[in-house]
Amino acid sequence: MARSAEEIVKIAMGRGFDEAVANVFTYRVSYLKIANSAVDSIVTKLENTANLFVSGKKRVFFTNIDRVEDGNIASAIKVAKETIPMLKPKEDYNGIVEGPFSYECKCIYQKKMANFDNKMMSDIAYAAINSALESGADSIAGTLEMTDFTKEMATSKDAAGTEKCAFARLSLRVFRKGLSAQKVVATKKIGEIKPEALGRTTTELASLTNEKGKVSNGNYDIIYMQQPAGLLLADVNDMACIGSVETGGFLTGKLHKEVANKNIKIYDDGKSPELIATSDFDDEGYPTQKTTLIEGGKLRGYLHNHSTAVKYKTKSTGNAGLVLPESNAFVMEHKKKARDIDALIRKIDRGILVTNTWYTRYSDYLVGNFSTVPRDAAIYIENGEPKFAIKQLGHTSGTGIRISDNIIRMLKNTECAADDSMQTASWDSGSNYYVTPSVLVRGVDVTVAH
Repeated sequence: MARSAEEIVKIAMGRGFDEAVANVFTYRVSYLKIANSAVDSIVTKLENTANLFVSGKKRVFFTNIDRVEDGNIASAIKVAKETIPMLKPKEDYNGIVEGPFSYECKCIYQKKMANFDNKMMSDIAYAAINSALESGADSIAGTLEMTDFTKEMATSKDAAGTEKCAFARLSLRVFRKGLSAQKVVATKKIGEIKPEALGRTTTELASLTNEKGKVSNGNYDIIYMQQPAGLLLADVNDMACIGSVETGGFLTGKLHKEVANKNIKIYDDGKSPELIATSDFDDEGYPTQKTTLIEGGKLRGYLHNHSTAVKYKTKSTGNAGLVLPESNAFVMEHKKKARDIDALIRKIDRGILVTNTWYTRYSDYLVGNFSTVPRDAAIYIENGEPKFAIKQLGHTSGTGIRISDNIIRMLKNTECAADDSMQTASWDSGSNYYVTPSVLVRGVDVTVAH
């Protein structure tokens, strides 16, 4: 028998815990795969999962429940009851927030998006495929993921809420004359998927130049398009979570200090209705909000749940994370805007347009040193014009170059942005969604594989 979040909390509190929080998730997710310019497969999964947080005498325990059934719930609570006495008390734990709360419930939930089926998904996929082929693509690959889920939250401190979310993530990869390009659109609005436009613009990205060449080791100005820009910079929100600050990250000790170009504004958005990574409430029931992290070049604050807010004598930012605070949606704005990508390109004497990345790794989280490998179309720019595409390597479509930088240096040297901000995600994962424009970063080290 499936149980509600309130029922799980009631059962847990009956076992003598001081506090309990349950979040129950019901998903319907369909995955469509595009291969060789055709729909290859569609797989649908139905899931009903939960997580459970309990505390007792400043000891805390958190677990996931794969299927919300009586036996699994009882097993999770039994493990929690047996484990908590063996744990060391968290002396700085200050409990979950006291409810009740009222929520605005403004999150977008379109029934047409939620009522997706295989035909609807195939139609979207083929609209993108046909548009790309008509625009000159040789072959197309990609994925379409459509999700409809319900989140139900309840706590022993009288917070409770339910919300629904439906969204699509279309990732399209185009191959043309030995080059590839990939773009992703992610949205809650069915009218914003625009598969024909995605097919056309992705093909145009692979068609910026027919010339191929190589670059040498050196210092280049880099234009990161929205996907790679968001993928790299979204770590700012994660490192602004107070748990990351305490364990040591590139924002530790930087409060009220200069960490970015003065024209940049970065915030953690937990409540914008159209964003996928938002919610009316956080995991302990506190209403979410928009929290400015960087403005005027300086770090303005950190992200907290109720317990850490009490510890630091501040207010919760609506970022629980029950064990530690967690970020919501990363949003970046830049006051200095160029009209579009072409305008950014004209600002470069010697540089590279990066459309995609992979294998991003940190060599030092404490200071923010990282490296990343451009993937798909990477265009060498000289005197404000695209000169050639950096030759791609085999089936991986890696470019054979590695970018090495530091997040704080990157933020300080992000001179301007294109007026093309959009919600997107990494090409290979839908777990993180962010809103970024394409950005121009001056003076980046690039090395070439030999």
